[in-house]
Amino acid sequence: MPLAGKWAGLAILGVLSVALAGCGTQSISASKWMTVHPASKTVDLKVESTYSSSLQSAVFDGYTRGKLVITIPRGYHVNMDFINNGPIPESVGIYHHHHLAFKGAGEPYHLVSLLPTAGIVPGKSQTYRFKASQVGTFTLGDMLNGDPNNQPTSDLWDTVKVVSKGTPSMAVS
Repeated sequence: MPLAGKWAGLAILGVLSVALAGCGTQSISASKWMTVHPASKTVDLKVESTYSSSLQSAVFDGYTRGKLVITIPRGYHVNMDFINNGPIPESVGIYHHHHLAFKGAGEPYHLVSLLPTAGIVPGKSQTYRFKASQVGTFTLGDMLNGDPNNQPTSDLWDTVKVVSKGTPSMAVS
């Protein structure tokens, strides 16, 4: 193939990559936030709460308002390390309506929605361990001083999808 043909082929691949990236979800480099151990079916997930001045909002791992999508196959064990590097107390949990989606998947809604002293203070961390035991779409959210409509506070929420099979991943929608 002539040199010009190779460059044209690369240009077409580049255009296709950009076009496909705009469709649906886009994979992100999860190495900072997720470590997968396929042999033991375990995921180490780091969830860091910080304040984004560009978004003027608290964020989980740089995203908020459902933009981050974490996919975990059913049956995987999850070690979720929550680090609060934001300016105010925050909580975290994986919720389905007003309940934790999985036993041990964060702070119980009834505690963080009612106790004014609940949450993890800035500079502190907490580890939660659970098994992703049922398929579904759940909210990874801060329910501190929650609201009756199950809306996370401060738009601080993202999405966890438990799928029947596959590989753990993180993507941006």
